[in-house]
Amino acid sequence: MIHIPIVSRLSLGDYRSIILTFVILGIETCFRMVAYLIPGPILDGGKALVEKIFPWVVTNHISARAPPLENAANVQEMLRFWNYPVQEHLVRTQDNYLLGVHRITHGRERVSAKGRVPNPPADIVKLLRANGVPLAAETKEAYMDKNNQSKRDQEEDLEADLNASIREHPHPKKGDYIKPVVLLYHGFMMCSEVWLCNLDEERNLAFVLAEAGYDVWLGNTRANKYSLKHMFLKPHEQKFWEFSMDELALFDLPDTIDYILGRTGAPSLVYIGFSQGTAQAFASLSIKPDLNDKISLFIALAPATTPPGLQNGLITSIIKATPNVIYLLLGRKTPLAAALFWQNLLHPTTYATFIDMAVKFLFGWKSQSMSLVQKAVSYQHLYSFTSVRILVHWFQIIRTQVFQMYDDVQPRVPYLSSTRSHCPHPFPTNQITTPIAIFYGGEDTLVDIQGLLSDLPELVGVWEVPNYEHLDFLWAEGLDKHVYPYILELLESHSFNGHISTESDKRKAMKRSASNGAGTHIREIRTLVRELEGDEHDDDDHEVVSAMNTPNSSPLLDRNHTLSSRQSSRRTSRSYLDV
Repeated sequence: MIHIPIVSRLSLGDYRSIILTFVILGIETCFRMVAYLIPGPILDGGKALVEKIFPWVVTNHISARAPPLENAANVQEMLRFWNYPVQEHLVRTQDNYLLGVHRITHGRERVSAKGRVPNPPADIVKLLRANGVPLAAETKEAYMDKNNQSKRDQEEDLEADLNASIREHPHPKKGDYIKPVVLLYHGFMMCSEVWLCNLDEERNLAFVLAEAGYDVWLGNTRANKYSLKHMFLKPHEQKFWEFSMDELALFDLPDTIDYILGRTGAPSLVYIGFSQGTAQAFASLSIKPDLNDKISLFIALAPATTPPGLQNGLITSIIKATPNVIYLLLGRKTPLAAALFWQNLLHPTTYATFIDMAVKFLFGWKSQSMSLVQKAVSYQHLYSFTSVRILVHWFQIIRTQVFQMYDDVQPRVPYLSSTRSHCPHPFPTNQITTPIAIFYGGEDTLVDIQGLLSDLPELVGVWEVPNYEHLDFLWAEGLDKHVYPYILELLESHSFNGHISTESDKRKAMKRSASNGAGTHIREIRTLVRELEGDEHDDDDHEVVSAMNTPNSSPLLDRNHTLSSRQSSRRTSRSYLDV
């Protein structure tokens, strides 16, 4: 066969696939145009007819919780359904994007003759009891009794103080109760709703943490559903969408964390990221050293830094093309807007089936760890807006297999590298000092665990769930058994302990933490808490395992594994969780 430069880089089958893709895109565009012309009542009637003819697609007969969660329009409606409190905050980034951040201030409550009293879900109580974790009310009331001040008075005083003085003086006044803070961050083309979708309370990590006494915050990246705002730019302007993962690392994450610490008065927080939420944390911690002192622990769920590629050859060919080809296919604003269109048009169960087919086509996932009704609910909250440039950034990383900053110098010819003339900056992740724990799935094709570990310093631990795929760390059956107990242990060991502060002691602790870094201030804060409690135990007795009723075979107790990476051998606790 004659070799033609550039053209021969793709096989005949690849060209057939490309042509077929454009045909499908054309047909899909025609369908969308027709659907836009059909009145809403007719579309709703069509959905009702489908449910009547095919009753097995209806999810409410499987779970009464499914329809309200499927139809919930926002985080407020979802938390209202679950009877949890919610606050919405606005974070202004240094480059003037406005990010919506959600806060769950405390656990579930009910009204009784004594006023509002804690009412945690029974299954979450069972989960916390089984792992030796006290409920929020128990922990907090123990502190409140020491100062003879009610829980409600404490929270009201703190909220009143936060409006002005906390921003200027982040040390809370004497007597304030400061909870340990946890920030949850979503993945690519997602929003904060993904943490609230599970049909069982005990599988929603945000609820488990709230009932365990943590101040839970849910972050959102720029331009998604809750952050589609800029001080000077409008979403219809192309410049609004000119951001990559660099901006998430430089502005979104550090500015969000600074805002949360300023509002709460806590010296640090625990960060739990999923997928791209882990990538932006790895990037931000590596290029902003001061951020390492503000995150006491980074838990990475399904971490993505250098995905090995996709399962489909056509998509892999597109990935290797110049970004101009991708911009030609997707435009220069937001990708996959059609997914949101079909999400609104199709019945949730039908839409879930199409998503399953798509992820199998792209990534080879079987999606067997989630029930159909769970997928019908979760996939309704799966997609949110982001920029095409972030997608291009990921394609650059996959093509070069280097976790690097966005390459602004584009190759002039498709499929040819431009890195001979310059060197894009890799994120120096081996310089991170924040303690890191990693959970990944044995069937997750987006995680290159060996490549990731070779780029990181010594870790707190690495745990594999053999049968889990990428999305399973959000919505799989058994999260409360196979993942959350170990997260609770890690938080007990590394998070800032909630306590009632005394002004002088708090100032001393903050001064020591500023000079010693994040690795040392945790122990000093815990010592301060013991002094406030009158506890005379030594520091050496405060190990992570002492707070948990865990069997000797627990992966968190196994600290003697040695893991060899491509570049070095480091001691870590890599364990395998049986599911």
